[in-house]
Amino acid sequence: MNQPRKKILDPLSGQSLYLELTTLGQSLGTATGFVVESSGRHYLITNWHVVSGRHPETNAIVSSTGAVPDEIRIVHHGHTLGSWTVRTEPLQDENKNNLWLEHPYGRQVDVVALPLQAIDDDVHIYPFDLSLADTDMIPQVAMPISIIGFPLGLASAGAFPIWKTGHIASDPDLDYNDLPAFLIDATTRGGMSGSPVVLRLLGGYSTRSGSIIMTQTRPSTLFLGVYSGRIHGESEIGVVWRP
Repeated sequence: MNQPRKKILDPLSGQSLYLELTTLGQSLGTATGFVVESSGRHYLITNWHVVSGRHPETNAIVSSTGAVPDEIRIVHHGHTLGSWTVRTEPLQDENKNNLWLEHPYGRQVDVVALPLQAIDDDVHIYPFDLSLADTDMIPQVAMPISIIGFPLGLASAGAFPIWKTGHIASDPDLDYNDLPAFLIDATTRGGMSGSPVVLRLLGGYSTRSGSIIMTQTRPSTLFLGVYSGRIHGESEIGVVWRP
């Protein structure tokens, strides 16, 4: 008898989440985010421009409608992997104060953490492991990287993300624009803002401890940061904020 083939899912595919920004219930667009856990609380990590609806450099409204979002819909995992449930999170309190947490530099660093409120027993959270930022691997220019998100709102098998490939375009340890970011060369699209960016290699890399890894049984993964969009619109050069 033929047995059903076991399906294999990359753990990181269970951690990028589909986001929809709305105002007065009307959709303004889609984006990507992921959840981290800290001190027993869950936080959605995405971009400042996603939750604010404004350009981080000019503060101009991004949407052609002239509107900014007041809520964010998150497609969470249900009890069973491959089942989905949507929860809506407010972006402001009753006094119109923003609920998200910003970097000390403010909107100059296009990353925020939104404390999640609409988490109940029907939602299963797969938190992103931030210790992947400490993997002993040296990222170097021209290495291939993966941006795990939802280009143009596309998803796989319901709401699993799409892995797009690019390359490191600037030395990752050097600041871009005097900010904690570096550049990648990738054909990214709208909807990928807020995606985690990782470097995944199977042997053949250097470590900060001075070793060279040549062979191993499974690939190593280094969390490189949070993707926030392309420079100058049509260029293939995008910005990644370091963890």
